[in-house]
This record gives sequence, structure tokens and C-alpha cells, in this order.
Amino acid sequence: MAVTVDSTSVNSSSTLTLTTSSGANRIIAGRNVSGSVHTTTLSGGQTPDFSLYNSFVWTLNGNLTLNNPSDEATGMSGVFVFIHSGAGRTVSLGTDYETVGGSGLSLSGSSGATDIVPYYVASSGRIILGAPQLNVS
Repeated sequence: MAVTVDSTSVNSSSTLTLTTSSGANRIIAGRNVSGSVHTTTLSGGQTPDFSLYNSFVWTLNGNLTLNNPSDEATGMSGVFVFIHSGAGRTVSLGTDYETVGGSGLSLSGSSGATDIVPYYVASSGRIILGAPQLNVS
């Protein structure tokens, strides 16, 4: 099948869209093609921006609630790196996040610790978290 391309566009999420003569869009490259990392210090309720990043290095200066995203793409994966600043911190999860045995996320909880949590997006509204690697040094 041949496709005649009339225009192309690349949006801020690194998605390349080709528009055919019939007006149909063909998306040929998804988000986060090169693997983007969001690095910041934060606490409170946070929603990861999966349209721009696939990995997150977050220094926690307070307890964190990981809110449900609305822009995850099935098949994407990455890691959350939680660095505990000043004291051990907790990370609570929105309903889209699933853990082994449904037991939630248990981190090392000591000041200065670095914990790594892998994730995989199984489908919209279903983000599977892997076993945390605790107190990595």
C-alpha cells in the first residue's frame, strides 16, 4: 500500500504525524522516543507527565502521592527513582498503579536513601510497578 504524504508535523510530545491526501493521520513515532528523564524535588500530590517523560528522578522533600496520569501509552516503561531528602518518605499510589500482591509500595524509608521502582503500562489506567530496589548506593 502506498501512502501519499501531503504534510508532516512533530508536536511537543515528539509524535510524528503524517497527513495523507484523504486527510487521514498516520502516527509513525510515539512519545519519548529518545527516553526523557524528569528530575526535580517535590512532595505532595504529583502526576507524572508521561507525554514528555518515561523516567522520573524525584528527590522527596515530603511524603508523596503518585496521582493517576491521563497520558500514559500502552507498552511504555521506565523507572521512578525516589531519593529521600532529610528523612524517610512514603509514596502513596493512585488507583491506576498495581503492585505485587496489591500491597502498595514499601520504600526503604531512611534519610538519603535512593529507591528505584520500575514500571510498565499494560493498558490505559493500568500501570504495573515492579519490585523496588531499595537503598541503592
